[in-house]
Amino acid sequence: MEREELATQLVATWRRHNDILLYLLAEIPADGLRVVPIGSKGRMVAEQFAHLDSVRRGWLHYHETGKRPTRTPVRKGQPPTRAQLKKNLVASGREVERFLERAVHEDVRPRMFGRQVVRWIGYLIAHESHHRGQVMLALKQNGVRLTERVALQGLWGTWIFGK
Repeated sequence: MEREELATQLVATWRRHNDILLYLLAEIPADGLRVVPIGSKGRMVAEQFAHLDSVRRGWLHYHETGKRPTRTPVRKGQPPTRAQLKKNLVASGREVERFLERAVHEDVRPRMFGRQVVRWIGYLIAHESHHRGQVMLALKQNGVRLTERVALQGLWGTWIFGK
């Protein structure tokens, strides 16, 4: 596989993943952003999305500088708004895209992950998918049901069929 084809596929895969995440965020009813899994002291749904943005930015900072990012204290109980989450996830999604393109074209490498960009993006998508599952569980446990169009066609069909 040539570098350009690899770059195109990597970026397209990341975009598809990010589009699915943004689609889910858009389809969650407003009251669903504040729920947590039953019996959990974990994050609210909105805080899960904020965590994903934070992890993306943290890894990108680390890959660039070799230093851990300074953590912004999280104020429990005051989750970001849907608009803030969307803005941040769109921006960090683009930053990940730029890193992927640089990794293929400029020989920039992630730190750790065997310095393999495909391994790192696999990790990042797996991590975010894990949290997307936690979001879905929290919604379901709290009676916030997404339509079949969203839950199956929107989240899975987009991967398989691109729609």
